[in-house]
Amino acid sequence: MDKPNFRKRHQGLIPLVGGISVYAGICFTFGIVDYYIPHASLYLACAGVLVFIGALDDRFDISVKIRATIQAAVGIVMMVFGKLYLSSLGYIFGSWEMVLGPFGYFLTLFAVWAAINAFNMVDGIDGLLGGLSCVSFAAIGMILWFDGANQPRNLVLCDDRRHPAIHHA
Repeated sequence: MDKPNFRKRHQGLIPLVGGISVYAGICFTFGIVDYYIPHASLYLACAGVLVFIGALDDRFDISVKIRATIQAAVGIVMMVFGKLYLSSLGYIFGSWEMVLGPFGYFLTLFAVWAAINAFNMVDGIDGLLGGLSCVSFAAIGMILWFDGANQPRNLVLCDDRRHPAIHHA
């Protein structure tokens, strides 16, 4: 049970099962799908580390330096082993493509860290994490659908090999 403290402003004791429940649902979904999902094991491993650290943090209040270091390590593992990083922002400023070069690794690391912490901030508000996740991933899915990435495997994890903003080796 989660108790209020200087970081947590909720009232009363709150059960700490949100992140674990979401992760269990994702693992179950990955287990029943019958088509190839790129980087599924990498995704589950990285997410598992984050869930484990989140559970430890809920229990023992881990310092922000340790949590940020582990989140950065997860982002680096994703970039190194999955070769998943932002190589381009596409044609965001008009007719020329904004290629990021080596800066793409730093931007990806920041984006991963920001996404982890943005979702973590709303995790304590009942049901809000699930709703925000659905809206965010539905929006990404619609963008990819209109971009031509309308195969089922692309919609599951918003993975698109042809999208200019995501580099896959």
